[in-house]
Amino acid sequence: MKYILVLYMCSMINNSCPSSSIAGYQFTNHFDCVNAGYAIAQSTFRNLQEMEEYEREVIENKKLVIKFECKPIGANT
Repeated sequence: MKYILVLYMCSMINNSCPSSSIAGYQFTNHFDCVNAGYAIAQSTFRNLQEMEEYEREVIENKKLVIKFECKPIGANT
């Protein structure tokens, strides 16, 4: 089974994740996907402040977090 890493930007205020994006990474097993997911989610969160619309005050007020999921995409051939 192969997996793709999907990132979600979520607000903890209303516990919703209105946006998602495929990170562009594909893995041959769940373990490697999850391991990379933590690192990429952390890096993505830290880079939010570099974007004008996600200054620290916005992140604080909306209680933004980055969540991730490893979605299976098919069986090994």
